[in-house]
Amino acid sequence: MDRTEELFNEMLDKYDPELILGALDEMSRMSKNELIALGKVCEIINNYDRFV
Repeated sequence: MDRTEELFNEMLDKYDPELILGALDEMSRMSKNELIALGKVCEIINNYDRFV
């Protein structure tokens, strides 16, 4: 199992599968730059505790 599959399975354990599929559907319509920006926002959110 690669890291992507591991993360996907972890998300399915935590969240409603419809939510995950909806997010993936929205992301499939985003441009490369939008996805990069989204990744940066997620990184900031995930590391918020280290900055406060």
